Amino acid sequence: MAMGLSDLRARPARRMAVVAGAILIAGLAATFTARTLAERWIAADMQRRFAADAADTTTAVGERLRTHAEVLVSMQGLYASIGRIDRAQFRRYVDVLDLARRYPGFQALQSLRYVKPENLDAFVAEVRNDTSVDPQGQPDFAIQPPGQRAAYNVVEFVEPLRGNENAFGFDAGANPAQLDSLRRAAETGRLVATPPVRLVQDTSGGQGFILRAPIYRVGEPAQTALQRVAALRGFVATVYRMNDLMRGVLDVRTLQQMHIRVVDRGYAKTTPEGVITAEPEDESGTATLMYDSLEANLRLVTPVASSPLGISAERSLVVGERVWRVQLTARPGSTYEPDHSVPNLVLGSGLVISLLVTLLSILTMRSRRLSGSLSALDAEQRALVDNPLAGILFTKGHRILRGNRRIAELCGRAPDDLPGSEINGLVAEPADAEAFDAALTRIRDSAMATEVQLHIRRKDGTILMVDAYGKPLTSGGRNGPGEILWVIQDRTDALLVEAERRDHARELQDANRRLTASLHAAEIRTREIALLTELSGLLQSCQSLDEIYAAVQSYAGHLFPAEAGALYLFNDSRDAVQRGAHWGALKADVASFHPGACWALRRGQTFPISQASQGLSCGHAAACCAVPGAAFVCQPLIAQNNLLGLLYREMAEEDATGAAANQLATMLAEQVSLAIANLELREQLLSQAIRDPLTGLHNRRYLQEALTREIGRSTRSGKPLSLAILDIDHFKRINDGHSHEAGDAVLRDIGRILYETVRKTDIVGRYGGEEFLLLLPGVGLGAAEQRANQVLDAVRRMRVAWSGGTLDGITASIGLAVMPLHVEDGEDLLAAADAALYRAKGLGRNRVVITDQYTASRAPLQPSADARPPLGPVKAAG
Repeated sequence: MAMGLSDLRARPARRMAVVAGAILIAGLAATFTARTLAERWIAADMQRRFAADAADTTTAVGERLRTHAEVLVSMQGLYASIGRIDRAQFRRYVDVLDLARRYPGFQALQSLRYVKPENLDAFVAEVRNDTSVDPQGQPDFAIQPPGQRAAYNVVEFVEPLRGNENAFGFDAGANPAQLDSLRRAAETGRLVATPPVRLVQDTSGGQGFILRAPIYRVGEPAQTALQRVAALRGFVATVYRMNDLMRGVLDVRTLQQMHIRVVDRGYAKTTPEGVITAEPEDESGTATLMYDSLEANLRLVTPVASSPLGISAERSLVVGERVWRVQLTARPGSTYEPDHSVPNLVLGSGLVISLLVTLLSILTMRSRRLSGSLSALDAEQRALVDNPLAGILFTKGHRILRGNRRIAELCGRAPDDLPGSEINGLVAEPADAEAFDAALTRIRDSAMATEVQLHIRRKDGTILMVDAYGKPLTSGGRNGPGEILWVIQDRTDALLVEAERRDHARELQDANRRLTASLHAAEIRTREIALLTELSGLLQSCQSLDEIYAAVQSYAGHLFPAEAGALYLFNDSRDAVQRGAHWGALKADVASFHPGACWALRRGQTFPISQASQGLSCGHAAACCAVPGAAFVCQPLIAQNNLLGLLYREMAEEDATGAAANQLATMLAEQVSLAIANLELREQLLSQAIRDPLTGLHNRRYLQEALTREIGRSTRSGKPLSLAILDIDHFKRINDGHSHEAGDAVLRDIGRILYETVRKTDIVGRYGGEEFLLLLPGVGLGAAEQRANQVLDAVRRMRVAWSGGTLDGITASIGLAVMPLHVEDGEDLLAAADAALYRAKGLGRNRVVITDQYTASRAPLQPSADARPPLGPVKAAG
């Protein structure tokens, strides 16, 4: 029997142990699962953050290189527009670009000449005799390294020269690592980068590379690879030290958080359609480490190590048709290192909760075993536990039976004063008594607990708000049926907490609004910078002022959506500024004004300059100042210390001092100034290339190109083309007898006569010495002969004033030929006119002579009566 009783007692104990063990195991399993998921989530989040930052870093490197590539494109345009430049022109163009400030990371900007062995000596002599920068020329210039090669690609110009002296005269083709890049650039016409090389001007031995673009001779076809190779004149190139380039892109924080390496994988693969991909041509080719952020001066022999494990990313860049792999790895101790505190907290919390749940299950099962004995305890004995946090009150109807110490403290009375008193003596207002009566009614009707909010008047007269929870006691209690147990809780702390919660919520909303406004401002700033960068690229490609005006007018409305404005430039006489572009609804709608009407143009600085100066106004902005609440800002356009014009903006008065908008406008003014300066430089160089500096007429080079063009046009259309060659009679006698100054004065006046006599469609220029050429498209023999005689009459009437007196009696001879009347082949037209001029000289000068040769299909014409008696000898006044 004793054995049977012990077995009965052991069964519940074993069942309790099994249930508790199962609960503990389930809790531990859930805890370790939650910790693993937390670690994975944190690691994935860190990887996503790192990947986004890696993409931003790679994009920054690519954008910097694309910006630099625009310099090479502009250099290609410079060579394409004027054909050939000297050292001074190259230096002025580079100075205008302001490389050190606008394009950081350059080592040098170079121009290379493609030279064949038979032309090498002439090229060296040309460079040595170039005195455009140094009056002494370049006497020490030599090809380096020396030696015989099939062709030479020699650095002809390099800026800045200081620090790059070793590159001057260097033959890039002597380096086998650069030959393939030279060939690719020449054949494709695109920008091509070299493999990693050691720069001749860099004594540190670090990695570098060169980005080159080909330039071709003007006028030669360059549509196919063979044509491009045949027309190759040379290359323009930008030279980089890899450490300098990356230092200009990466900030200190990025280098502290990431280990960054750049690996060169060779030339990029090209699709059959000619599209360049981000994959290397040879996947098995050797990779070269170009940059390592942990190595101060990377050497060429540095091996490419495998990427370490951990948070990392790899991005591809195509730089000059070469594939770069940018490898980024989180550094130890960086912000990308996973935080294990949260998973550990999950683990610790899970262990504690599992143990508590297990213990609670054990207690619950044990309490059920003891429920029989605990049910005998009276409800009053449980309720009379003195609770220091909540007041306990026993009532029967409105009469108070007793209460604990806490309720006495809440009422401001002694515990012995409560028994026998009435509820109505505690509550503060009649409304509280009514609420208590309603709660009693609900308790009696439903026999369920209820809640009521009351105001209690303390003994000192103060009012206290409380929450009262009433519950009817079971029958059979010591005080019989009808007793109600009230648990009373002070609401003061709860009200304070609620007020504090509302204040915190209000502060959180204010902070959220400020953060939202800040993010919105940052987004606007990012969009503005992107638009300004896009506009900068367009401005550098503009070929005329009208294109610059159109670009500014199109983009300014997006950059300054709440403003109106205009762009003003000086006219040729600089006595007025004229509006070239405008946006928005201008209040001061002025097309042009005198420069003295603007404070900014007078001072060469932005106006207004302070809050005090806003009391002054520019004369051209008077209409804007007359509108209440309106303001204006004038910013001068300055390039190379040359005042070009004005950027005028109108805005609301409260926005006039906005730093972000004014800074954006300053950046826009700088971009526009640089574009206008570049355009003026290109036009100046083009004019120098095709104009004779003495007469202002076209020079021999332009006339030869125009003759070829017009011959082709006449051949296609069948219309006649007349060619006249004018030669000043006895010009040597003028120079010898009166000085070359007098001869120059005669040449200038004849150039003026020719310019005023011919039509706009005619082409006239100085062919050489005292010879002038008139090209008359669409003009037959009769009209051409008449026009030639008009020119001779104007020459005979000339009186040329010079410092030594006045010259008159000047005459000229003209030889005339017409295509296809006299020649069928356009190449013979110039020779026929020249032969006619020779005959005019032989017949006594001072006349128009038509060539005596005719084509086979044309009947010969009778000689024209164009001979005139010669005028008297040239005389000098004084």
